Amino acid sequence: MPKKKINKGIIKQIAKTRINFLFKRAHEIFPSQKDLANRYISLARKYAQRAKIKIPPIWKKRICHKCKNFLYPGLNCRIRLHSLGKATHISMICLDCNKITRYYIKTKSI
Repeated sequence: MPKKKINKGIIKQIAKTRINFLFKRAHEIFPSQKDLANRYISLARKYAQRAKIKIPPIWKKRICHKCKNFLYPGLNCRIRLHSLGKATHISMICLDCNKITRYYIKTKSI
């Protein structure tokens, strides 16, 4: 039997909706069940890798770059705003692995 050709656009759209759903569920469930939320994040990452799509930037900043756990501000990550003239940035510190991630903010020069 010949294989059916599957439209890659449909696969990518399904993967995007599943990724968004898993991240929303992880955000809701994290305070009570951390292991399940981290499992949802690993599944979402696998969907993105298989479908060859990027995780949306809103959710990508909620994953630790070192231990790949879900970051929930106040529970397992600390967020600080640093404004030092030109080098204004937000630093997120994962309390599980102590990884510091900095997100720089562009400031308008007058």
